[in-house]
Amino acid sequence: NVEELMRLPDDDYVAPELPFDIENVQIPTLSPDAVTFANSGRFANSYSHLDRSRWSFLNHGAFGLALDVGLSRAHSWRMCLESQPLRYFDRYLLNHLAHSARSLVEFVETEKRDTMRESIALLSNVTGGMNAVIGGHARCHGNNSKVFYFDIGYGSNKKMCQAYHGYENAIEIPFEEDFLPLLQRIQSSSCNEDNDFHLAATDVFQSALDASIYNLMKERKHSKQSLAGSLLLLDHITSNTAIHTPIRSLAKYAKEEYGMIVAVDGAHSLLTLPLEMSNILSDGSDGGVDIYLTNCHKWFSSPRGAAALFCSNTTIQESILRQPAVVSHGVNDGFLSRFLWDGCRDYAAELSIPAITDFWDAVGVSEVRKEMKQNLREGIRILIHNWHPGVCSGGGDEAEAGLTLAPLHIHAPMMALVRLPNHLSGSGDLTSTDAKRVQDYLYSCNCEVPVKCVNGVLFCRVSCHLYNTPEDFERLARVALNIS
Repeated sequence: NVEELMRLPDDDYVAPELPFDIENVQIPTLSPDAVTFANSGRFANSYSHLDRSRWSFLNHGAFGLALDVGLSRAHSWRMCLESQPLRYFDRYLLNHLAHSARSLVEFVETEKRDTMRESIALLSNVTGGMNAVIGGHARCHGNNSKVFYFDIGYGSNKKMCQAYHGYENAIEIPFEEDFLPLLQRIQSSSCNEDNDFHLAATDVFQSALDASIYNLMKERKHSKQSLAGSLLLLDHITSNTAIHTPIRSLAKYAKEEYGMIVAVDGAHSLLTLPLEMSNILSDGSDGGVDIYLTNCHKWFSSPRGAAALFCSNTTIQESILRQPAVVSHGVNDGFLSRFLWDGCRDYAAELSIPAITDFWDAVGVSEVRKEMKQNLREGIRILIHNWHPGVCSGGGDEAEAGLTLAPLHIHAPMMALVRLPNHLSGSGDLTSTDAKRVQDYLYSCNCEVPVKCVNGVLFCRVSCHLYNTPEDFERLARVALNIS
């Protein structure tokens, strides 16, 4: 019984033995005093399938890139399956999936692991989890229940809101045009402020939420009390704009002021942010986040097909989350069980999770985050130096000069938007069609990087993982300057 395996204390739990030999893994070391990008070559061997001879790959944030160790573990599980399918499904699968869930809890929680082990559900991707969340909210709260989401949020989530709640009750919060520019004016703080509580950024998001609700009450004669139980969706790191949203302070405000239920799409957060889930989640008695989802295939670098949903509020577990997107055998057997088995499919990605948590723990997670952050900033410096020479000193005034979409301390630590050279970026009059044209040209020159049109201006959204090099950014800089 997987629920019993999850409840066992660490001292009583015995990890199941792998039914095959463990792969030989070389763990690269990070030199803490090295200059930027000094460790990139060491990690290139951990992502050996990337064709580095041809491509400057600065788009890890799209669909990730799998570590060799995860691919090897997943392959071993697939071969194990084919060697004796019934043994795999009946004897091995559930025990090892429970072990994967325990491994992931240990990766995102240090203080309250016993609680978190009863708060996790494994998924194949965040999209499936969001269907359960949004669909479950509509089912439990009725036809007139409302769901709010920011216009800079992930696109498929918006479509789910409209599909489950109807267009009238799916409320988009305008942010990009009027409020996103306000983030550019936020000055860097010397107090090392936690972005999940960033006060200045919170004020901007909070103002957008208040304005949207004020307009709704004015136009449709709603009262504030009538919005209690509405669902608010937040992106921990926005996909198109790479903004680190202050989810904890926003969740607290939305719950206290409007009585909302708060769900967070944390697709980009696993590995990149210091997730201490007991500090993020609400158990129903405080102002925390109610539901948190994250993908494993992005920055955590698992094979594709692994994700997780966290919820500590047992009332929400047994209401909104009572029915997964795919109902199958485990639906009545507990929180993890109802999501764990969704039919006969390839579970190798989820089974590879322990190998990947072991890899990152051996490298040093806090050092990994520091390395990605400083490498990204050096990559941005390379682009700005080539595309906008002499415009700013590089001392934190990039956003004020309009060269990054937001200040770097508001952007994600491993992904940001940099304005293209002036002859390409426009002055507020371009469209997504123009962005696609530039992106297609960059692709034709073997630079894989997305181009985003934000308020009529074109930016490159650059991702920087440990395998990226300064040459990736220098090549992008040269190619873009050659576009006529």
